Amino acid sequence: MGAKFRPVAAFSKIGQFCLPFCRLLCMLVRIECKSEVKIVYRYYHFYKPAGCVSARKDAEHTTVMDYFPEEDRETLFPLGRLDKNTEGLLLVTDDGKLNRRLLDPENHVEKQYLFWCLGTLEEGELAQLREGVHLKGLDAPTKPARVEVLHCGTAADVPEPIFPYRRPLVEEDLTAPAVGGYLWLTEGKRHQIKRMLEAVGCTVVYLKRVAFGGIPLDETLQPGEYRPLTEEELSCLQ
Repeated sequence: MGAKFRPVAAFSKIGQFCLPFCRLLCMLVRIECKSEVKIVYRYYHFYKPAGCVSARKDAEHTTVMDYFPEEDRETLFPLGRLDKNTEGLLLVTDDGKLNRRLLDPENHVEKQYLFWCLGTLEEGELAQLREGVHLKGLDAPTKPARVEVLHCGTAADVPEPIFPYRRPLVEEDLTAPAVGGYLWLTEGKRHQIKRMLEAVGCTVVYLKRVAFGGIPLDETLQPGEYRPLTEEELSCLQ
């Protein structure tokens, strides 16, 4: 008699070949699918107005996200922060990885600010700012900063919007000495510019961020307006 057909054994041998092949095929399909998935992040150039806070939500104050469509407020977020009474450039995105990289103090991303303060800045005070000053409550001094004086005048020269809580001080004596200039920082301690200038005898009454990481503020925008970042601007952040 001929050999009997053993279906179980036959299928077992077929399975020994088919199962590894199927697994390999599934892996290739998964790899191919993954290669086709591309996350598209959004990046916006926002002119933050004075008077709003750099947060997604706030029970008491207007936030920067209130200027964006409601459906975007759960996914977009401000990259870093500006104080409530500071105006100027604030980037808004949904790219968390970029956010972490740009805000890491080890990466030394430079921010430029236009400031006005009551008081005077002589060479001695400018040297202190450039070398680093000691702030109350901190053990180490601030990192060296660049500073440039643009205008030495009086309180009458201070532009709007003046910090609301400093307006009485400004209007008390419009002939009091005042200084306007630029300050460049690579770190972001709380109220840092105000505290740095206070440490050298000045009182900040106006502050505006005019550049972030090589991207200048788009002055064609009005406070509260925004637009997508250009390809050139995005390249500055890479």
